[in-house]
Amino acid sequence: MQKYEPFCSILCGVLMNRVFKALTVCLSLWLSANLQAMTLERVGKDLFATGPTVDHDFVQFKDALAQGGIERLILVNGPGGDLWTGMQVARMVRDAKITTVASGACMSACSLIFMAGQARAFGTGSLPRVTMVGIHGAHDLDSKRVNPSLMPQMFAWYKQQMGDRFDAQVMNQALYDIQEAYGFLRIRELQRTQEKDRTPWFCPTGQTPFDQCQQHTGKDAFSLGVVTQTETVPLQLPASMKVQLGFFGKSLGEPMVDMHDRAGVLIEGLCKGQLLCKTIGQRTFDNYLSANHNKAMAIGWGKTGYGVRWGVDDPGQAILRALYNCNHAKNNPKLCRLISVNEHEVLPLYDEASTQAAAILGQLPTPSPEHLQAERDEPGARTPSKLRWAQALTGMTPKALDGIQRWDTATLAQALRQAERPVVIDAASFGPVIPGALSFINSGLAFEDDKLDQPYAERFAQMLRAAAPDLNKPVVFYCSHSESWLSVNAAMRARQLGYTQVIWYRGGFKAWTQAGLPTVGRVPVAVVH
Repeated sequence: MQKYEPFCSILCGVLMNRVFKALTVCLSLWLSANLQAMTLERVGKDLFATGPTVDHDFVQFKDALAQGGIERLILVNGPGGDLWTGMQVARMVRDAKITTVASGACMSACSLIFMAGQARAFGTGSLPRVTMVGIHGAHDLDSKRVNPSLMPQMFAWYKQQMGDRFDAQVMNQALYDIQEAYGFLRIRELQRTQEKDRTPWFCPTGQTPFDQCQQHTGKDAFSLGVVTQTETVPLQLPASMKVQLGFFGKSLGEPMVDMHDRAGVLIEGLCKGQLLCKTIGQRTFDNYLSANHNKAMAIGWGKTGYGVRWGVDDPGQAILRALYNCNHAKNNPKLCRLISVNEHEVLPLYDEASTQAAAILGQLPTPSPEHLQAERDEPGARTPSKLRWAQALTGMTPKALDGIQRWDTATLAQALRQAERPVVIDAASFGPVIPGALSFINSGLAFEDDKLDQPYAERFAQMLRAAAPDLNKPVVFYCSHSESWLSVNAAMRARQLGYTQVIWYRGGFKAWTQAGLPTVGRVPVAVVH
């Protein structure tokens, strides 16, 4: 099936220092949204829709539109979906002659539906800089390879709906020049953004640094025919569709404690009686508490030090920047844990995950022989001689890696039952994790440009040494599934660093869960890039 993959999968690939700005929307939805199915809710003459457009969602739309009386379709944070369903829904919306409004990010297949509106506008409900339309070409769900044969129908659709303002050069680029599933042309709303932020930009891959993406200076959502008006429409979103602050898939709900009251306890725990640390920590915490949203703070895990970030557009961006700043403080690299996000204390989530993992690991069940045989029989590519660059991080992985052990689910489960367990590194960036695994976000990247790769390799080495200072300690790497090269790259880097017992769990999280084994929530301790 040809898909517009939900664009938040991009986070398994990258959030480079210079790309935080470009990927803010993806991160926000990854932290907060439920990407399992589309939800429709009618309020008066408005039909609200949120989530991916997949499979039989066109039936939902058909039934909703058949009731009559709908004047506006409001698309709330639409991450993508499959092309066939997107086009089916888009044609129904066009034939209904209704207005479409984008609240938040309307990406991929969502943009097809948005463009079906007789009139089109951006709406309130999300921050201005994360309210946008994202356009790209179709690709295969499994291989993530771009499929040029499907572009003509999309090109014709955008041309028809954009009318006289259609820009063939820009749209050709958006559809045909993407190099993988996560390349996008992104177009922000107008009224609530500064002039410099209205410029559309095109990144051929999800890993392209923002300053290397093409800026379409002099153009904007209105001049390109994406919207039919420059004014942002005021909206009152249904309670179920309001963006809720989340933490790697866990909803945070309402703050449970007053962070002002907790400041003293947290600082004491951080500084362990060191007067200078407490003085600086108190000053930093006061600044944090008084800072504008969005904000986050992280502290060293087993070492003193902290990292903060505040006043940014998106809580996800604040989370990763605070953790990154803590991890890579000059002359003090270390693993870290997040204390808080906005007014929410999240440090207890680390203790919760640790407690759950300890209870689970002692009684892990044994996977079925049928599952293990299927895992072992899965085809694979040839053994690679070098790391795979960031433009091609998905696809069939090898059957074996030189100098690196390959484990199946049963072997990993058995190792985790032991008192002396291996260090397990999760190289993905979203979703739950295997109990006891350390979440290293963006830990399996590689870059053709040595100016990017060398500093990245050093940061990777520092984080790995912090997790496993003994080079003879077994270290296991895995990612989301057997078609992710992130764990391959990470394992190969560890081998290059001199680790003598590097292990690759090829099946990854997918194999683990298919075997019926339990998981725990993700609580990251490192952001490598």
